[in-house]
Amino acid sequence: MKHKISAFLLIIGLLCHTIPIFSIDDYYNFPNQSYKGSVSFESSRTLCIFPFAAVKEDNTKEYLMKGIPSVLLSDLRNLEYTYVENPRKNIIYHSFGENPQLTLQEKIDAEETNVKRKKKEINDEKDLDDLRIGKKQVSPEKDPRYIKITIKQMWDKKPLSADESFGAATKFNCDYVLSGTFEVMENTLKTKAFLFDDYEGKSTPFEHQTSVIRAYQEMSPLGESIKEKLQGKETTNLSITANGEEGALVYLDGIYLGKTPLSEKKFPIGKRSLFIFKEGFYPFKSNVLLEKGKKFQLDVTLNLRLNRSFLSVTSDVESDVYLGIQYLGKTPISRMPIPSGMNRLRLSKEGYIDSFRAIDARDDEETSVAVQMREGQTEVYYKNKQNVFLDHTYKDFTTYSIYGSLLFYASYAYLNYASRQVYAGARSQVNLTNFVAITNFYQNNPNEFLFWYYTQNKIIEDAESEAKYLKQIAGTLPIENRRDRQLVAGPMVVMIGLMLVSAATFYFLGLDQESIEIGFLPVNPSSVSYGQNSREGYGYMQFNVRY
Repeated sequence: MKHKISAFLLIIGLLCHTIPIFSIDDYYNFPNQSYKGSVSFESSRTLCIFPFAAVKEDNTKEYLMKGIPSVLLSDLRNLEYTYVENPRKNIIYHSFGENPQLTLQEKIDAEETNVKRKKKEINDEKDLDDLRIGKKQVSPEKDPRYIKITIKQMWDKKPLSADESFGAATKFNCDYVLSGTFEVMENTLKTKAFLFDDYEGKSTPFEHQTSVIRAYQEMSPLGESIKEKLQGKETTNLSITANGEEGALVYLDGIYLGKTPLSEKKFPIGKRSLFIFKEGFYPFKSNVLLEKGKKFQLDVTLNLRLNRSFLSVTSDVESDVYLGIQYLGKTPISRMPIPSGMNRLRLSKEGYIDSFRAIDARDDEETSVAVQMREGQTEVYYKNKQNVFLDHTYKDFTTYSIYGSLLFYASYAYLNYASRQVYAGARSQVNLTNFVAITNFYQNNPNEFLFWYYTQNKIIEDAESEAKYLKQIAGTLPIENRRDRQLVAGPMVVMIGLMLVSAATFYFLGLDQESIEIGFLPVNPSSVSYGQNSREGYGYMQFNVRY
């Protein structure tokens, strides 16, 4: 009966705990939750380039095993992404609830208003279908069909055959594998390459023939063919000029194509983002459409950036003034408009050392610079490395080292003074200083003698320990140690010596043609003494003090 009652109570307890389970939907509000399905597509793929194998072994041509893929790498290096019509799905979020309106991420973003995220343009296959039929337009950065390409150099691996590429792709986590063979016949180099696509499970062959002597220079067509295949989309030729301006940098979808004038460059068709930049001009930004079968030509106008900053320069002698590499004129220059930003000002004159100044020009502000030119030879002053760091010369570092030695000597003197003060402070606290005082104190106060003796001895030991520690840090110079004139090393003494050695070293390194003058002087025949008429002159060396 007792067991039955226990079982009944246990069942009642379990029922009490299981009742909330029936309301779990209400607890989590599942009936009101509704999420729209979404897809996360792959965002990157890896291209692995392996060495090429020789059809016939030839030790003199082994350099081509890595040389050929290196040349192809230079052509493929600026390949930012590949176009894949049907990208792989990484994660699939299924729909949940009735009549879903937002995806899970959109719902989270809507609830977290303080968090800013980039809007995801393509959320599912329907959005992707809209892209394919042209109903929707997005930039390549947001189009999942444009997948970023990362190139891995596998020079330390063995060359692959087409049959081995599948296993290598799995082993090294490669989405694409590029390898091949080469054969040298007299002065002809025949190259066979293959590109294996791990996703499609098939290889694409390529062939190219060139001369051995100019193999690397003539390998570009092979690289372009492989590049077009990896781009995965039809390309068109484009030519871009900048209203006669040369050297403007051209970027398409963030990929650097070259400098203006740009001609016969191939790029995948579609809507692209064009960016052109040149120093001193406002950048040009625009969206362009590259169409199939149509050559794209564009001549843009770059607007000159107006100079809203001003510069005034004066000097004690008339000098040429340069801002960066731009010649501004001769001093004095008054309120000349210049571009805003950081730049370098240079004043130059024959017989004087070029003077440099950093300029931080700001809009609607005038920068005034007054320069005092120094006589000398610019080539000697700079080529002989007088400027060690920025505008600091060997003479400056010599002076700094001397100042450093004085600073450490001041620390040395202070530590010696502090050690003496420790002794002086302890001396005023010690009463038992001689044998008579100790004997009298012992006879008059035998019970207190040991305590007072220990106290007095402790004061002396502490003072000696602290003074010794300070003296060890300071060290001892021979001028202080008059008994045996010995040098005792300590951190301060060592640093004084290092500073003096540094000063001497920097001074020696700073000697140049302006410091030491070597020449030959003729002797005046009228002043030559008897027996010296055969002498025509004498050599000399003169030291010029530069301080």
